[in-house]
Amino acid sequence: MRKLFSRLTWLAAGALLALILLEGVFRLLPVSMGLHRTEQFKRWPLEAYQPGQRYTYSKSWQFLNVRHGVTNNYGHPASFDYRQRSHPVVVIGDSFVESLMNSYEDTLQGQLGARLGSRESVYGLGFAGLSASDFLALSRLARDEFAPTAAVFVIIDGDFSESLLPGLGTYHFVPQGDSFRLAYLPLHGETLLKAVRGKIGELSFYRYIFGNLGFSLDSVVKFSRTKEQSKSERDASDPALLRRVIDYFLAELPSAIGVPAQCIAFLLDSDRYAIYKPESASVPKETPEIRRYFLDQAERLGFAASNLDPVFRARYASEHAKFDYWPNDRHWNRTGHGVAADEAYRLLFGAGKRECLPSMDRPRANPSQPYASP
Repeated sequence: MRKLFSRLTWLAAGALLALILLEGVFRLLPVSMGLHRTEQFKRWPLEAYQPGQRYTYSKSWQFLNVRHGVTNNYGHPASFDYRQRSHPVVVIGDSFVESLMNSYEDTLQGQLGARLGSRESVYGLGFAGLSASDFLALSRLARDEFAPTAAVFVIIDGDFSESLLPGLGTYHFVPQGDSFRLAYLPLHGETLLKAVRGKIGELSFYRYIFGNLGFSLDSVVKFSRTKEQSKSERDASDPALLRRVIDYFLAELPSAIGVPAQCIAFLLDSDRYAIYKPESASVPKETPEIRRYFLDQAERLGFAASNLDPVFRARYASEHAKFDYWPNDRHWNRTGHGVAADEAYRLLFGAGKRECLPSMDRPRANPSQPYASP
């Protein structure tokens, strides 16, 4: 028995030493780490991550597309601080707007700010995993905090269906009669991981497994679904209910964000991999009919909207340019963000439109020249 205990002790010591060595090695590599969600859960996602955090981003086991940055005063990966009641253009979306895989100057918000001649006139408000329900909640927070003059929403496949699915730390729509209720399952309190991080700091090997490799317990363990979860998943695939979600979202949005419909631009993304190589197309979460319904309703109600698919297709046909990090990452690269920035500028400020301009700016005769200071 004593001999067995001794062997187990040596085995445990060896395993611990191996983990310590692995941690030392991974601390020398650009592991994706450093971002921790804000503890101000009532202000999320207006406040995204904790402010002033240094972070590293990389993709996959190969550490592709390494980026380093620091979050601003609202916990967003922007190169400047946001100011209350500053009347900017806000850009709202999920990880496409958060855009950790790009430098700030390459993002939609960065390039749109450059087109307006003032980078601080456009605020990016993005967070990975957001859906239409989160967009509506974020719009209300942004309205009260920044009093924007215009808004750009990046809409991707699944934004409406996923808004019906409850998830810890996110908002979701709950059907209530002929309307919906916005519900929030806040993520707050002390967790074991947070306690460990507070004591010994970040664990690089842990972040490599769960961040770079994307490992999830869900991939190896099939958790049982509650009746409520199963019903939500069925609702998310119901076309009639999705049309109601779209109607509710569009009806509520102008008052939520505090700007008129004509100063709200929707950019509807497409499956760009299907453009480059049709056999690489992904299985859509929402049908083409739902996409058309959204665009038709948005335009009927006076919103500015653009289906980016024909824009991407025309650009690819003429230049053979890639708009993302094909074949490893579907997020937009600088070129893709540039296409989106051009469309946003055209929709909101083209043909001499002035009513949606951020108030810190002044109209220019030559868009390549910066605005004069107010």
